[in-house]
Amino acid sequence: MIHSSTTRTQAVWITIVSALTAGISAYATDAPAEDKSTLPNIVIILADDFGYGSTNATGAPKTLVQTTNIDRLFSEGRRFTNAYSPSSVCSPTRYGLLTGRYCFRTSLKRGVLNPFAPLHIEPTQLNVAALLKQHGYETAAIGKWHLGYGDARSSDARTDYAAELSPGPLEIGFDYHFGVPSNHGDLTGVFVENRYAYGLRNGKVAPGGQVGRPADGDDRFQAAYTAADTEAKRRDGIEIDAPKRKNDRVMSVLTEKAVTWLEGRQSNQPFFLYYTPVAVHNPVTPDPSLKGSSAAGSYGDWIHELDRSVGAVLEALDRKGLADNTIVLFSSDNGGVFRPANKAIVQTAAYEAGLRVNGDLRGGKHTVFEGGFRVPYAIRWPGKIPAGTVSDHVVGLNDTLATIAQVVGTPLGQPSQQAQDSVSVLPAWTRDAATPTEPASNESRSPLIVHSADGVFAIRKGPWKWIEGIPDPSVTEDSRNRADNFKAQLYNLAEDPSETKDLSEQHPEIVAELKELLDRYRDGGYSRELPTLQDVERGRLAANPEARPKVIPPIPKTVEETPKAPWSIVRGTWEAKDGGLFGTPAGRQPAALSALAPSNELRIQFEAKIGNVERQTVRIDLEGNQSVRFDLTPKGLAIVRNDSDGPQGPDEPETWAQSEATVDIAEWQTVELILQGNRAQLRVGSQSLETKQELLAKGKNRVSFVFLGGTAGIRDVKIESL
Repeated sequence: MIHSSTTRTQAVWITIVSALTAGISAYATDAPAEDKSTLPNIVIILADDFGYGSTNATGAPKTLVQTTNIDRLFSEGRRFTNAYSPSSVCSPTRYGLLTGRYCFRTSLKRGVLNPFAPLHIEPTQLNVAALLKQHGYETAAIGKWHLGYGDARSSDARTDYAAELSPGPLEIGFDYHFGVPSNHGDLTGVFVENRYAYGLRNGKVAPGGQVGRPADGDDRFQAAYTAADTEAKRRDGIEIDAPKRKNDRVMSVLTEKAVTWLEGRQSNQPFFLYYTPVAVHNPVTPDPSLKGSSAAGSYGDWIHELDRSVGAVLEALDRKGLADNTIVLFSSDNGGVFRPANKAIVQTAAYEAGLRVNGDLRGGKHTVFEGGFRVPYAIRWPGKIPAGTVSDHVVGLNDTLATIAQVVGTPLGQPSQQAQDSVSVLPAWTRDAATPTEPASNESRSPLIVHSADGVFAIRKGPWKWIEGIPDPSVTEDSRNRADNFKAQLYNLAEDPSETKDLSEQHPEIVAELKELLDRYRDGGYSRELPTLQDVERGRLAANPEARPKVIPPIPKTVEETPKAPWSIVRGTWEAKDGGLFGTPAGRQPAALSALAPSNELRIQFEAKIGNVERQTVRIDLEGNQSVRFDLTPKGLAIVRNDSDGPQGPDEPETWAQSEATVDIAEWQTVELILQGNRAQLRVGSQSLETKQELLAKGKNRVSFVFLGGTAGIRDVKIESL
């Protein structure tokens, strides 16, 4: 764990680590302390824009390129032929791999993050690094990051690379970070080490902050990063006083950092390396020592540099004697660039030489077709995974979190709370194959969703893939250069992996089934299990607040009428009497009655009879699996940030306001609750409490009446939008 001396960073780090620790321990079993030496090391190598057909094992001719080291993983482990990235572009896949959650569930609905975006992985979202930290793993993220630094609360919500880059990887579970901030050729022109630009001079370094620097005379760096160095080649890089990257030496630096970190590991301390080379992303800049090594031109040379880097990592594991107890996963964040009509790009020259970077698959990076998502996937675990085997089991990179959780013996929480779209594929990794060439499994995981750069959804179930064909509304007519993506289509991938024959008209029943499944998984907030109808309704209303009723209908006065939309009895037993409804807990579970909140600003009015309860509560569920409660007890009132039942487990409740005045438990009390912006006010008779909190400005999902420790009643309930 690396600490900064700055108060802000310490506060962020402590909060996030505490939350992650609580969340994981909340779902763990009461197992004895584990022997760290028995836990496998884990290395994930995620290449950039590396298409399915770019290895010799998947069809690339050896006369054009040689992928000896990547193919070594295939021969020493298992190769998957139906492995998918969740997105056909960078940032969303990286988010999905680490969190087990589809990125389209976040604010990023299309495209990728820009270099100045804040950290995109939410502090409350479980991720692979945080999970493994709880099992004593040393963790590192080396290579392309492209998930943002800092937060959106700064004055201009723009990352300042001359200052501390926090929160970042170190705040979500990584012990060490060295990498390219965004894309190869991005405008920053620098590397980042831990919390600062590498070699930063004259920057805003906090007292005690540590800035790493390259060795004097290291010729892999330069003084300036000009427009010619950038991917777009439109403008110079940002002004920052730090050594700049040399594009054709970036892979050398990243490989060296990964190998050095591995060489510092010990056999009795498990580790996790998330290694993300920039190859083979544009600009195509292979090391000068590899120039001309491929008959497929500079793009083939670039593939060779990726393969050389993979080999260096494998050799480091061998030298340290760590290979036998290390899981190595190799894959790519999306398919390869495929635009053969564009004669100006080096990928087209490679194509014309005979290299099919995506094999026979249709499309490539950015698109909704198989060439955009189906990626190379090798998994090696000596003694656990049969060597030289092939599986046609459908797996997604978003399945990584759930699978690793099973490897280390951590049960996951509810799918609505963490690893929302991650299914353990450990059986597909490890099951025996009858022969080395026979597919290890014909089974398929639950339906898999993929999402293109334009925001077009597709869903695969078994051999069937249905493309919805609707781009994100922000995709303008002028930028719709992928028109064949923007229509509904159905393909049988078992018979037609190249997606040449649309079967929509022949199989309308399959179209209807897949459309319904896509809607349910998308709106329900998770796909690890089939979402409940209640979660689907909540998701749809959250996505379309205007569809919510402005006034919630009153609670029926007879139990026979309840539940009646939008009200539902969640727990306990209920009866109608004295003009209201009275709830009694069932055992240790409280009685609860719930409805969707009509908007984010509310007025809730009702009469309450506290009776003999320990606590009568109005609970407001907020975005991000957080909640606030308004308590009525015989001893007084309180406004409390509830203990978290979200993915990161039970934080201690925090009381924001309270009154110790007594409340008459035998009589009906008039209650009014107002939520407006960051302000909340609770009135009970002549008593009043008020608080202002940033959390209160979050979206409101549900309103629940909860009775704990006895019977209580409510009547004349009115909930309306302000």
